[in-house]
Amino acid sequence: MKKLLIISVLFTLVLTLSACGSEAQISTLSHNPYEQVNWDEVTTINSALHNHTTNSDGDLLPHEVVDLYHSLEFGALAITDHDDNRLQYPPVTYPWTDFSTIHDSWEDRDPTELGMLSIPGTEFSWVHHMTALFTDLYLEQGYDEAAVLKAVQAEDDAIVHFAHPGRYWDRFEDYEEGERYSPEWYADFFNQYDNTVLTGIEIFSRNDFYEHDRYLWDLILSQTMPERNVFGFGVDDHHGAYARWSWTQHPLSDPMDKEAFRQNIIDGAFFAVNIRRKDDSVPTINAIDVDHDARTISIDAENYDIIRWISGYDEVTMTSTIVGEGDTFNYGSLDAPYVRAEIILGDGSTFRRKVLTQPFGLIQED
Repeated sequence: MKKLLIISVLFTLVLTLSACGSEAQISTLSHNPYEQVNWDEVTTINSALHNHTTNSDGDLLPHEVVDLYHSLEFGALAITDHDDNRLQYPPVTYPWTDFSTIHDSWEDRDPTELGMLSIPGTEFSWVHHMTALFTDLYLEQGYDEAAVLKAVQAEDDAIVHFAHPGRYWDRFEDYEEGERYSPEWYADFFNQYDNTVLTGIEIFSRNDFYEHDRYLWDLILSQTMPERNVFGFGVDDHHGAYARWSWTQHPLSDPMDKEAFRQNIIDGAFFAVNIRRKDDSVPTINAIDVDHDARTISIDAENYDIIRWISGYDEVTMTSTIVGEGDTFNYGSLDAPYVRAEIILGDGSTFRRKVLTQPFGLIQED
């Protein structure tokens, strides 16, 4: 009788565990932005994708901005002067080889001789500022954000991202759903346009001037992922103060291939960087490895203190949620639509230097 009772209990336990197992959810990686990167053959270059000159409200002449970022060993540079207070209309502040034909005080620069990629661009500034790249597009005053996106969509190579959203979005504002500058407002644009048109938002601007933009990023990602990735950019928004506060890093097989550089942005195969001290101590990512069988993402990095994995947000503290730490993250048990990593050098409280990956998309399956 005693044996029958034990067998009955064990049989019931097995059935219970089987039932629980059938209802369990496991995450599968649906999007790896770095999937096409051949880490054995890449050269990582720094890029400054949002900068101004005396052709709008900057303090330096165009060739002086080029010289500055060349001296800082940047491999790519976009001059994106405002369209609402340019001194010359058109053209945009491009090409570098024709600076002297645009204004007598400007000197020509040859990007090939400098070993740099020169990116044409502009900052649409009559509405929410939007940084457009690979285009000389100009619109007459009176447009809105939708008009900018439609115009960019009609261009062959143009891409655009939202500039410094912290200037418009207020984390303490109690927005109505879908209200202008609410997270839903941003998400709606990303759901309407894919990465070949609208690539993402700036999450570091200058010396992290809008420090809550990463929180907004996670608010948006929580609404758009895993179907629609939104990439985060680091930019100086240079007007004449110290450069190299925030930038992007791009692992490229050919650092002088402009089309490959553009595709790198569209794929999200780049990193956002921010430093809080004027020194050269920045974490370096050598490779990212995804093991689909083990359901892990591993980061091979140097010169860092900690790697944190982020997914989602906390409405009470208004911060992004840390879901793990370490150079390897097991995403199989994470019930979330994405995860991203922050590689941090610093003491944990002040003078942090960060390199952020783009989000990895996750889907939940039985």
